[in-house]
Amino acid sequence: MSFDLVIVEDEEVTQRLLALKARDFGFRPHCFGTAEEGLAAITEEVKVLLLDLRLPGMSGFDLLEALSGTHPGLPTVVLTAADNAEDAVRAMKLGAFDYLTKPFDPQQLFDCLHKATRLREVHRENEALRESISTPVVEKGFVAEAETTKNLVEKAMKVATLDSTVLLTGESGSGKGALARFLHRNSSRRDGPFVTVSCPALPRELLESELFGHEKGAFTGALKRRIGKIESAKGGTLFLDEIGDLPLDLQPKLLNVLQDREFQRVGGEEWLKADFRLIAATNINFEEKIASGEFREDLYYRLSVIPLELPPLRERPEDIPALAHRILQGLSSRRKGPALKLDAPAMKALTAFRWPGNVRQLENTLERASAFCNDHTIRRTDLPRPLIETQERTQSAGAPLGLAGLTLAELEAEAIKQTLAASGGNKSEAARRLGIAEKSIYNKIKKLNIVLETPTL
Repeated sequence: MSFDLVIVEDEEVTQRLLALKARDFGFRPHCFGTAEEGLAAITEEVKVLLLDLRLPGMSGFDLLEALSGTHPGLPTVVLTAADNAEDAVRAMKLGAFDYLTKPFDPQQLFDCLHKATRLREVHRENEALRESISTPVVEKGFVAEAETTKNLVEKAMKVATLDSTVLLTGESGSGKGALARFLHRNSSRRDGPFVTVSCPALPRELLESELFGHEKGAFTGALKRRIGKIESAKGGTLFLDEIGDLPLDLQPKLLNVLQDREFQRVGGEEWLKADFRLIAATNINFEEKIASGEFREDLYYRLSVIPLELPPLRERPEDIPALAHRILQGLSSRRKGPALKLDAPAMKALTAFRWPGNVRQLENTLERASAFCNDHTIRRTDLPRPLIETQERTQSAGAPLGLAGLTLAELEAEAIKQTLAASGGNKSEAARRLGIAEKSIYNKIKKLNIVLETPTL
């Protein structure tokens, strides 16, 4: 089922009304009665979320918190019967785009949803433009304060001077794109273009044309010749982000390019020379993809000539202060305003957090906090509540219980509670550590009657 608006609302009558009005205003909605169902259904295709705060089971606040790690760029509009200033402030601190109360004006509500959607599209376009612009990269060096990161940079410096294909692995948001740019800047191709393609961002038909280009008349809508990213990267670096999501039928075409160093535009007959250095990145387990037949083993070997693994941010907390200062410098520069700062307690909270969304989550957190801070200084109270309570929750979890005499259900419940505490309350991160699907942790919380601490303002 294809939909671009997720509505999470437990009142059936309101749910039907919202779905009906959403279609009138040009949306393709899908409704859910619980936050757990809504979270499980959110994909990259979803453009905006309409959310009630008071829900059975997982609350709207919990869902906003979970989205900060799993879908940090998804705009959320809160619609609730409670006209409560504290709820509004809390929702906005957790990342809500706007806050409206019932009864609502449909025109005002859907104008707000359209505005949130347009804002996300602009952000995506700007990000794609920054990543794919065909000019030499002039960014600063790669942040490396932790020993693990310093070791990685030493390896990267040696690899950069080679023209070999590099495969970057690591969790989503850990900085693989920044490392790819570092490799390009220190390579013999530094004066050439750095061209990025995000493999999961486009449907298969558009991705083929994006990579290889097409000739006029190659398919319906091909009104003129288009130069693809492979051709645009001539003399420079081609960065294929999330290569594990490359459609299976396009994998042989990429393999041929890497083997023969030539390609054809879609609908073309002329063979063109491919002159680029390939850097690919992924957060998937290739062994599982290959075993399931979703990824070609021969292509994997072509990609992983030189593998480099980027550790998650939680394993290199020494990098956090330098990353935070660089992010704030970038924000100040873009806003053309005074320098932004972090006070000592805020920095301590940042370094104590586990960062399930890695550097990307850190960037989003600082951008949000800087919008609320006073005197251009981010203080501990400006940070999201789950973040500043991480140390307290971890300490209050206590030592593990003795195992003797506990039922399997009690053991499972205790494991979930302690893992949630160690993850700062982030259910997505807790599910990852427990090795279960994100949807499963919500089901287990409900099934095992696990009572979670609800943070208050």
